[in-house]
Amino acid sequence: MEGKINTKALFFSWWYGEAFSRLLGFIGHFYVYLFDLFSVKVSMATIFAPWKRDQISYENLSLQEQFQVWLLNLSSRFVGFWVKLFTVLTCLVCSALFTIIAGCTIIFWLGYPAILFVLIYIGLKLVFGV
Repeated sequence: MEGKINTKALFFSWWYGEAFSRLLGFIGHFYVYLFDLFSVKVSMATIFAPWKRDQISYENLSLQEQFQVWLLNLSSRFVGFWVKLFTVLTCLVCSALFTIIAGCTIIFWLGYPAILFVLIYIGLKLVFGV
């Protein structure tokens, strides 16, 4: 019996070892991808910056024109704030949804071999009436 390989033990060591660590690595990389996709770091760093850097200069303008330019610049910052805030909130919602999906995937991953054997047993019992 020397040299005989126990394939069941090999499968379970792979399933709960290497494959599970790869699954967790994928989940971690996907979170990094989400934060990069939505540019959370850049959005938070520039949350009060004007939208698309749309800002007008005040040079050589009358007082009334300076006030109009000030309102336009302020409205550009307001639009930029809301767009960036919406982007960050969307990223948080997507992250929450992915957390739920990842949690269900991990639970399914851990229980899948047991569920498979139970389903095979139930199927054999139904087919053969054992």
